[in-house]
Amino acid sequence: MSEAARDARISVILALLAQRGELQVRYLPGLLGVSGPTVRRDLAVMEETGLIRRSYGRIAAARRSPELPVSLRRSQNTEAKRRIGGLACSLMPARPLTVALSGGSTVGFVAGLLAGRADLAVVTNGLDTATTLASRQLVEVVVTGGTARALSNDLVGKSAERMLRTYQFDFAVVGTDGISPVAGFTQHSSSGARITRTMLEQAKQRIVVADSSKLGRVHSVKVTDPHAVDTVVTDSHAPTEMVAALRRIGLNVIVVAIPSVARPAMRPAV
Repeated sequence: MSEAARDARISVILALLAQRGELQVRYLPGLLGVSGPTVRRDLAVMEETGLIRRSYGRIAAARRSPELPVSLRRSQNTEAKRRIGGLACSLMPARPLTVALSGGSTVGFVAGLLAGRADLAVVTNGLDTATTLASRQLVEVVVTGGTARALSNDLVGKSAERMLRTYQFDFAVVGTDGISPVAGFTQHSSSGARITRTMLEQAKQRIVVADSSKLGRVHSVKVTDPHAVDTVVTDSHAPTEMVAALRRIGLNVIVVAIPSVARPAMRPAV
């Protein structure tokens, strides 16, 4: 089984836990349409990453947040994220630029492509983003201070926000957890949302990169209103009505083509 399929099952398990509070392990193979050993491997990963607690044949969520650790998000929708990253990079002209990049799995693909440019100064709070950018030793990389947030492997807090406010960026490229024409841009984490908001406020051109799974979702913490972003780059699996609604309120939504792939259906919960 691929990591992407495993992470999809983990997302389903977390969603069921959010609804029910706890689950009996013996029912999971039937709900997920996989074997018992596969479920046991998935649960071992979830336990190791601090997502669940196990007790007497039952599991419960170890924390309230439904946010997946970035280590699991990296293998989800990778082709979409790769193409989104490429399109976002094409929007930045070939001249010296100062760019803000957030953390996150989709922004990681942007960072990988920008790492080959010697005309950039990039400020980031993402530890993985910084590592990717520094790999070829061409980009000037500045990392904010702050407190490390384990789920996303990025830096947050007042010191990170103050540092970002000392810059004026040509571009900010950030990720988000939810995009809605009514609720705007939202995230799971209040500390992460403040960093994203600050990057957008300090930039002349503001780009949100988000695969199609983020469109239509609304999470607990608002980042900003739709008019505070110039461009959203997403993929062609996004609902056409949602893309149309975002465009009607003035957002420039760019959709990259992704081949349709048949996905195995999870059995519905009963």
